[in-house]
Amino acid sequence: MTMERILRAMGDVMAERGTEKAGINAVAERAGVNKVLIYRYFGGWNGLLEAYVQRGFFLSMFNEKFLEAVPEQLASENRSKVWSEYTIQFMREFRARKSSQELVRWEMSHGETELARRLAAFRDDSYKKLVDKLAPHYDFDPLAITSLMVSAVTYMVLMSSQRDQIVGIDLRSDEGWERIEKAVRRIYTGLNLALEREDSKKAEVK
Repeated sequence: MTMERILRAMGDVMAERGTEKAGINAVAERAGVNKVLIYRYFGGWNGLLEAYVQRGFFLSMFNEKFLEAVPEQLASENRSKVWSEYTIQFMREFRARKSSQELVRWEMSHGETELARRLAAFRDDSYKKLVDKLAPHYDFDPLAITSLMVSAVTYMVLMSSQRDQIVGIDLRSDEGWERIEKAVRRIYTGLNLALEREDSKKAEVK
């Protein structure tokens, strides 16, 4: 419980100050613990950041419990639906977590550091595990599709704090984001239909 309180305090401090200006002293003060305890539990700032990401505080889908909850052996059409809803869940949660946005901004400006590379690698590994377990149509390069969708969502969410709209889509209103969610569902539905047609053509040739 103490470790969880520290990690939640970490998120609060990053949301308020940004990752660059957050620090162990501020986290300890917010959590109401001695900073020595943070060093004992996490080994220092880098260990604290890694634990924040790996234990689901960055986004809930980046942990083993989420992966274990992903259903097995779904039909391809159901997989497409679940996958689109996963993308939408990712977008909603990323929008709601200012601390996660601040952490990504920090990574973008510190990408050359070993810590930033480790954090990015952990998330990439989580995406790959989800693709292996859930994504439909492996011959259609789901990793490339996933990287494209995740990058687009990340960009739009980060830009929403700087711009009111992108190509006429209002990023400051629920209606604007509902349009984006509908587009995500259409993309995956359209992809599924295209692949079904492609499979049918292959079957006819055989």
